[in-house]
Amino acid sequence: MKGIPFSKSVLHTGIIASLLPLTELNAEEFKLEEVIVTAQKRAESLQDVPVSVAAVGGDKLREAGIENIQDLSSYVPNLKVVEGGLVPMLFIRGIGSGSNQGFEQSVGVYTDGVYTGRSLQARASFMDIERVEVLRGPQGVLFGQSSIAGAISQTTAKPTSEFEGFVSASYGAEYDEKEINAVISGPLTDNINARLALRDREEGGYVKNQTLDKYGPSLDENIARIVVDYDVNDSLSASFKAEYSNLKRKRRSLSTLDTGAYDDYLAAAALMGGSPLLYNGGVLNQPGKVSIDHNSWVNEEAKLDFENKAYVLTLDYEFENHSLNLISAYSEYKYVEDGFDADHTELPLVKIDMEEKFDQFSQEIRLTSNGDSDINYIGGIFYQNSKQDYREVTDLTPSSMGFDILSSLPVGALDIAVDRPFIQESETLAAFGQVTWDMSYDLRLLMGLRFSRDEKEGQRSQIQTSAITGLPLDPLVSASLSEVAAVNGFQVAEHDLKGSYSKNNWTPAVTLQYDVNENAMLYISYSEGYKAAGFDARGINGFSQGDTGPISGLAYGALALGADNFFYDQEEAKTYELGAKMSLLDGSAEMNVALYWTEFSDMQVSVFDGIFGFAVTNAGEAVVRGFEVDGRWQAGENLLITGNVGYLDYEWQDYSQASCPAVGAPPLNIPSDPSFNCNFKGYEGQNTPEWSANLAATHTLSLTDTTNLVSSIDFNFRDNHYTAGTLDKRSEMPATTFINARLALAASDDTWTAAIVAKNITDRKLYAYSGATPLGEEGFAGEMLPPRRISVEASYRF
Repeated sequence: MKGIPFSKSVLHTGIIASLLPLTELNAEEFKLEEVIVTAQKRAESLQDVPVSVAAVGGDKLREAGIENIQDLSSYVPNLKVVEGGLVPMLFIRGIGSGSNQGFEQSVGVYTDGVYTGRSLQARASFMDIERVEVLRGPQGVLFGQSSIAGAISQTTAKPTSEFEGFVSASYGAEYDEKEINAVISGPLTDNINARLALRDREEGGYVKNQTLDKYGPSLDENIARIVVDYDVNDSLSASFKAEYSNLKRKRRSLSTLDTGAYDDYLAAAALMGGSPLLYNGGVLNQPGKVSIDHNSWVNEEAKLDFENKAYVLTLDYEFENHSLNLISAYSEYKYVEDGFDADHTELPLVKIDMEEKFDQFSQEIRLTSNGDSDINYIGGIFYQNSKQDYREVTDLTPSSMGFDILSSLPVGALDIAVDRPFIQESETLAAFGQVTWDMSYDLRLLMGLRFSRDEKEGQRSQIQTSAITGLPLDPLVSASLSEVAAVNGFQVAEHDLKGSYSKNNWTPAVTLQYDVNENAMLYISYSEGYKAAGFDARGINGFSQGDTGPISGLAYGALALGADNFFYDQEEAKTYELGAKMSLLDGSAEMNVALYWTEFSDMQVSVFDGIFGFAVTNAGEAVVRGFEVDGRWQAGENLLITGNVGYLDYEWQDYSQASCPAVGAPPLNIPSDPSFNCNFKGYEGQNTPEWSANLAATHTLSLTDTTNLVSSIDFNFRDNHYTAGTLDKRSEMPATTFINARLALAASDDTWTAAIVAKNITDRKLYAYSGATPLGEEGFAGEMLPPRRISVEASYRF
């Protein structure tokens, strides 16, 4: 069991002391505002929903400077979102998807009821958002197959019947951060309302690239959204939304902690006489081992351009105590990143250019009863199709590190260009229903079931040419490249793989809900979920079990079987949850508690192969258990305190083919092959802090009849946890509390605000994600979290 440091105990004590009802309190009544959520596809009070839900309103998002889902994860226990090496990774209760473009998401992200299924879309900024809901645990009935860990539901602001608008601007001098937002909303005619929202955001970067003498990641983001609501008549209404966003980025927040064996290889090659292609005469400029800091040594710019478009048409028809909802949606994006420096050093060793095109169409038809009878229901059908076209071109230059000399091959013989296109097409058809039976005045039974049919087709090929001549490779070079790692091979080989998949799934859920009294509700639930199977986008060969290296005759390891691992099966989950929702202190406080136990099987994992690819396998089984406590307390007319605590106990039950860490390895599962896979049984997972918590307070002080001073502070705690899937000891981040604060002068009628905002006040330096470097043996690098940032902002409403 991990120890609890002083900062953690103080934070937990503060939260519990703030939220627990004290019988001797004789406080005045300060009622909390009701929070409305749509966690069950209908508008309900948060306190009436028998689900573990954390809801964050638009005002909190703006005031705390929560720009995106990654920022949000600091405020919601058991939610972790990180910028991975290739794609963003989302985790709820320790469950998430790894770094592979072929994966569906374990955490479903929905915007205005529409599924945005690719992890790249999670980079989108929060702009003009009404609220964000985080639903923890499988949401297999109402949300579907890609919500096995939970769902994040975003609701954008709607057009108003009265003319209104606002403009805001913020500026942070140290890292050249600039942001401008503008919204205008109001009626176009008696029955047509519209809303236009715009954003322009720039950031200069906080990581110093010592090789290029530039800072990164530098960002330039533009977003535009228009929503038009049309009340056709008293029964029928229509809404159309169009959104466009473009994100440009130069350089990453990569920082190298350990260059590993790079220095040794360079020195050995130099002793053998070197070659014209050996980097810098065999000497690295960057230090071999450093502490975590905001410095980078990569030699590539990593220029990213991400363009996203989305269109949604919603029709709502009210008739005879029912609502009929039709949601038609189309989205597409194009993602290009040129010059990703995959070796994370100044060496020109591994450079990857990536391009992805994706389009998706979905249609949902939903019928909902109005909730006025003893039996209420919601049911519908859902259809979705999508196409993903991903291409990756890698320049692999081992000569820069002397591998050609060390392998007794001609100079530059191992330098290759690897072109690896991947196409995946998916189609899903589902029917779902949920019935709520009021068995008595205080007892309800909820039963739900979803049927889904998933069909997929995948294709991945790989073409290799000489980086020097552009011609096909010499057979001896091809054989050397496809050798096993134990003899300094790269396990890289040309291939052409195809596959198809179809499967039917039933996902049930049942909940028993009991109203103890008008201020307290208990529930117990069982639910199942799954994440669809698919195809690996990033394997670097087409080997199968029994294949051997053409030179050594040695067998390939389990993680190097690109053909066998091309298809990965679906993962499944069963969750048991016991919860309570309570209104306390005459309505001035609320406390919600959820205890859960989840069993996962056939978990999909993506493991770095040590070269430049990722191997996908179904790992086995894991058990995740814990609890969440969320609360609010209106401690006075002008003081609001919120707090939450999450406890997470993640344990692998079966994972015998894990990739071993270079430092701090768990006991080896002695293999029959040279890959030396590790057995993680009994160990925790990546991004699974045992404790997480948040404590926040907002106070309003009236200075004059027209002016208020609004101050807020929040403490966001994360326990020590591993940021690398290999559980490398160097990836273990210490238990840390991040402190953010805001001080604002504001008009009492909220027409204007001027504020100063500070994030990460104590300037904590941590990795969000980390992993091994290619061919570096003990090499290690990670993506840095931002340092302390201070900005000023102003807004005006009209």
